[in-house]
Amino acid sequence: MKPRRVRLVAAVIVFALLLVPVIGVLMSCARPEDGRPRSLSGAEAERLALVRFINYESRTAAVRAAVPSASGIVVLDGRIDFVSHLGYAAMRTEGRNDAASAGLLQWSPEVLAFRAGAGQLAVDPVPGNGWQVRPMQRAGNELDTALTLLVDLAADRPDNAELLRQSSARWLRADRVGEVPVDVFEGPLEPGKDANGRLRYWVGGNGRLHRLEARTGAGETPAMIDLKPGAAPITPIAAIRA
Repeated sequence: MKPRRVRLVAAVIVFALLLVPVIGVLMSCARPEDGRPRSLSGAEAERLALVRFINYESRTAAVRAAVPSASGIVVLDGRIDFVSHLGYAAMRTEGRNDAASAGLLQWSPEVLAFRAGAGQLAVDPVPGNGWQVRPMQRAGNELDTALTLLVDLAADRPDNAELLRQSSARWLRADRVGEVPVDVFEGPLEPGKDANGRLRYWVGGNGRLHRLEARTGAGETPAMIDLKPGAAPITPIAAIRA
């Protein structure tokens, strides 16, 4: 190969090598989010920090949930009062039709009341009789764990966004709940729990929580909870009010 051609080829190779990092930068700027979990940005930490406060400000929400349990998947359809820490829902257990598989629930963090009977709805007026009452179980019961979580999803002030950003909380992906675009966040790892115990939050652009995923037991399937603001207030029965 002639010297002049050799120099020309060498110059082309050097020029191409110089372009590689430039092209890489341009492509990384142009492509959309790659979807891999990552740490929270400052704006995302602010939104996640608002979730519990927005629930408190809204006061009530309609709730639909599917909670895996030892007796089957328990389906809930009702409402939550975040400020008074009260819940009221119709329940049924998939694949079962015995007396204990369906009915009404009312609960607080300390007490659970059950009124057996299929076909009941969590509407007003609340039935005044037929309730069986027991203390809420703190551990080992998937349904009680989910119910307690639901009435503890609010706070009268935002969480600390800077601490959330510095924690193990992560952005997981973009998603939709119905027609609402959301981001899915994984909450911080709690002391003494493994990574499977983290909560996952489907949060809208304004910080409102639309869906929650929680592992309430040792099984592989998490509880899935959908929330919609603006439900009617709850009138507690005497056993819950006491």
